[in-house]
Amino acid sequence: KGELVVLGRNGSDYSAAVLAACLRADCCEILTDVDGVYTCDPRQVPDARLLKSMSYQEAMELSYFGAKVLHPRTITPIAQFQIPCLIKNTGNPQAPGTLIGASSDDDNLPVKGISNLNNMAMFSVSGPGMKGMIGMAARVFAAMSRAGISVVL
Repeated sequence: KGELVVLGRNGSDYSAAVLAACLRADCCEILTDVDGVYTCDPRQVPDARLLKSMSYQEAMELSYFGAKVLHPRTITPIAQFQIPCLIKNTGNPQAPGTLIGASSDDDNLPVKGISNLNNMAMFSVSGPGMKGMIGMAARVFAAMSRAGISVVL
């Protein structure tokens, strides 16, 4: 259509994933400015550790909830076709990187990673008798709306 689209930060990650899916590639390699995916932001936590591997679901959750190493949409196309994705550092190519795939070698870690979104809070509404209670979600969302709170699903 001749339209210009700007994908934003890590948009090239998403482009690479879409191309890998279209080509049914054996692997999608994403080169970035860090050695791979860390347990948390190494700029904020000096003891952050590089993860050898992680599952598609783990990578998707970390990126969606604030990890900046990957665009949140990157994982969907490669997971759909079970294409492994290797995250490597352009400036440190000998570093092992992080392999994202169907499963993870680091499954023995009780917590795989921590990310954050500034000015965002997560909460869960639960309690006895709520299951199947008609209108409960509507009441919660209405209360949030009245308070001027934007809801991210």
